[in-house]
Amino acid sequence: MTATEVNLDKIYSEMKRVRLELRSIEKSLNDLVDAMLPTEKMSSTEEKELREIDHEMQQGKCISLDAVRQKYGAKERAKISSGNFKQSA
Repeated sequence: MTATEVNLDKIYSEMKRVRLELRSIEKSLNDLVDAMLPTEKMSSTEEKELREIDHEMQQGKCISLDAVRQKYGAKERAKISSGNFKQSA
C-alpha cells in the first residue's frame, strides 16, 4: 500500500465519520424542532382538505404556483438579489 492509498483511506474514513455526525446533528435538530413546536388540532374540514390533496398528489395532479398566488391574492413575492431580500411586484 502506497502513502497515497493510506491517505485516501484516512480521508474516506474521516468523511464517513463526518457524515454520520451530520446525520446525528440533523436528527437532534429535527427532534428539537418537534419538541418546541406546539401541536395543533386540525378541524374536520382541514383533515378532509388534506386527504383530498394527498389523493390528488397520488394521481399526479398539480397546480401552478401562479394559480395559488392568484387564488389566495398574493401580490408580492420575495426576490433575493445580492444576498438581500427585496420586494417586487
